[in-house]
Amino acid sequence: MGNLFLILFFSSFVSEDLTCISAGILANENKLSLLFAILFTGIGIFIGDLGLYGVGYYFKSIFQKWNPIQRYENSLTNHSIFKKWQDHFVWSIFVSRFLPGTRLPLYLLSGYFRMPFLIFTSISFLAVSLWTSAFVSFVFLYGKWVSKYFTHQSFVLWAILVGLSFYFCYQSILILIFPEKRKKLQLFLLKYSKLEFWPSVLFYLPLVPYLIYLSLRHRGIRYLTTTNPGIFASGIAGESKSEILALIPKPFVAKYLLLKKQEGSKDKKVQIWMKQNQLRFPIIAKPDIGERGLLVHKIQNQNELSNLFQSYPMDWLLQEYVKGPFEVGVFYFRRPQEKSGQLFSITEKVFPKLTGDGIATIETLLRNHPRYRFQFETHKKHNHFQLQRIIPNGETVSIGSIGNHIQGCLFQDGEFYRTKNLERKIVKIGDATKGFYFGRFDIRFSNQKDFLNGNNFKIIELNGVTSESTNLYDPKFSILQSYSILYKQWKLIYEIGVANFRNGQNLTPYRTLFQLLSDHKKYRRTFTLTEKNL
Repeated sequence: MGNLFLILFFSSFVSEDLTCISAGILANENKLSLLFAILFTGIGIFIGDLGLYGVGYYFKSIFQKWNPIQRYENSLTNHSIFKKWQDHFVWSIFVSRFLPGTRLPLYLLSGYFRMPFLIFTSISFLAVSLWTSAFVSFVFLYGKWVSKYFTHQSFVLWAILVGLSFYFCYQSILILIFPEKRKKLQLFLLKYSKLEFWPSVLFYLPLVPYLIYLSLRHRGIRYLTTTNPGIFASGIAGESKSEILALIPKPFVAKYLLLKKQEGSKDKKVQIWMKQNQLRFPIIAKPDIGERGLLVHKIQNQNELSNLFQSYPMDWLLQEYVKGPFEVGVFYFRRPQEKSGQLFSITEKVFPKLTGDGIATIETLLRNHPRYRFQFETHKKHNHFQLQRIIPNGETVSIGSIGNHIQGCLFQDGEFYRTKNLERKIVKIGDATKGFYFGRFDIRFSNQKDFLNGNNFKIIELNGVTSESTNLYDPKFSILQSYSILYKQWKLIYEIGVANFRNGQNLTPYRTLFQLLSDHKKYRRTFTLTEKNL
């Protein structure tokens, strides 16, 4: 195993493509597992990328002593092409991984011009992970065919390159011919130039190196399961929303009712609960186990509720609809050795609205909106009943009421809400929540002045260890600012988890942890597919 690692590691410095093909063939012939084939190859390629950056970085100090090069460098940095490269640095590094011949000059120049090393490292790691996984896996799946030709010639490599070339040429022709194709490409590029719209796999990949560092530093990854002892597995996955709400002092929590899957007479139980608490429709229904706005519904009447129970046989959490219209996410943490906690951040949630012009339909307004067009399918789903409605000129209508970014809500930094009175009240609630040290309160209220004084608000949800300080999605923040927030919160997770472990909290066994994640993934996939089919 060690010899194979060294062979693949060093051969990647000579030819990345041939190394990936060799690794895939070894995995196909059961001489190496697919995971290690990808890992060994990827490490070599990633280190090679960092090496190119380092070479460029080192030679700058040498070349700068030469006046001709100094003059050439000054003229280059003032050129519009160089400034465009700086503006699109992230995408240039990512795309170059998939375009042969572009990596060497770009990576050397990145080091030479002292481009942000953290961004370069993160994007390189992401690109290498995707490219290596796809390439090695392809060879692994078609190993027999690859081996037959690879032994004598680089047939497969050329076939892949030719095939990709034809594919890109074909797509380029379509883009040139059809305006709709050009519009889709433009929308795609614009969307993924904004961090807040990155898919979760892409967004979290730059976090992986830091998590590896934290795990090595603290000699373990399971400390995140001891961060919140009062919450099942600290809130990694599979936790019950109702059980978490029960930990919070009752006066501050929105009224709720848990309906178990196997319970009978659900409709009657709901009617009794609403009557006792003097509630009327609409109410909020959400899975007792779920996240990221999965299957959250605003229920308008009893028929909608009955249909929901019938369509999704699961444990449901019903809540009073706290009208708002304001909602914030308040991130709290407390180190176990400290008597009182702190507020890490406050995020303002801005719900989507459209202003009419008296001509265009809601569907047209969504397609042309500078922001909503990026989440068109989400908004279309939420407003399917009024897509062809024409909003009178100047009139504004709400098109979403779920405080989740994936569901179309805009997250902005809400530090302007931070007052001594509010901070004192939230910290007091957090400190009184049993077994809770790290997470986010989702809060709704109707009067901003009252809220600033720490009064008249309701907690609708409390998220544990895998919750986020959602202000990092603020479009005004740079990528560095956003990842800085993310890294800080994960540093806190480990610090708190380690401290709780030393205070006697037990770590969740690896087998239990993996089973928990696997079960939750299946659970989520099942009901996501059900939602799409209805």
